[in-house]
Amino acid sequence: MIIWLSSFPKSGNTWLRILLTNYLFSDKKLFSNLKYIREYPKKNFFENLYSEANTGLQELDLYKYFLLSQDRINLNNKINFLKTHSCCGTINNNKFTNKENTLGFIYIVRDPRSVAISYAHHSNISYEKSTEIITNENNTAIDEDKVLTFRSSWKTNYLSWSKSPYPRIIIKYEDLHKDTSINFKKILFFINKFMKIDIDENKISRNTAKCSFNSLKREEENFGFSERWGNENFFRKGLIDEWKSKLSTNLIKLIEDKFKREMIELDYL
Repeated sequence: MIIWLSSFPKSGNTWLRILLTNYLFSDKKLFSNLKYIREYPKKNFFENLYSEANTGLQELDLYKYFLLSQDRINLNNKINFLKTHSCCGTINNNKFTNKENTLGFIYIVRDPRSVAISYAHHSNISYEKSTEIITNENNTAIDEDKVLTFRSSWKTNYLSWSKSPYPRIIIKYEDLHKDTSINFKKILFFINKFMKIDIDENKISRNTAKCSFNSLKREEENFGFSERWGNENFFRKGLIDEWKSKLSTNLIKLIEDKFKREMIELDYL
């Protein structure tokens, strides 16, 4: 069964993956442990599930095989952690997941004004363009293998998970940033509902220090980071309120007007 690490892009999902993989699986190298929590959907999850010669399906149509691919993932009778930026909904009546495959999820949410800043730097685009993307209800992403992920807007992505029927813990990036150990321990207690894990205060403290944002920046500078693309470092600043000095008044108003209800709900307004 699957426990999802879900979020809108540039919300802290990769940082959380590093915290979890180094705590649960290995504490040897920061980035090499990411293999224990793979990103979904990716083409390798769908190998041998269809024949293009027989069905005429293209990579963009692989959403039709989401449930079948998850059935296959769960054949190992283990708890499988997967990262996703996908909405938890349907594409042309095809469900992203179901109760037969999903145990629960950890959703990390970040102030959309900060997401706009981080997304712009990550993608080497303007703040205007990144704001347009995060407010776009039809926002999709197509990876290097032409596999489609339906992300929608920041709001719809958040609501698709928070209103879903699965057990969950929702963590704000800002809280994880402010007190990593306390909030990471909350996540471990949630996971402990499904699998027995050692929740050790000293181990949590060591892991938090090892996986601090400054440590990740140094690791990337010294050894690189395979998930980075573009010229900027993946681990850039990780600040909470950078939007206050970067975004124009008009962009701030646009984001706040679009997402007012959800931002109030999450104490961002």
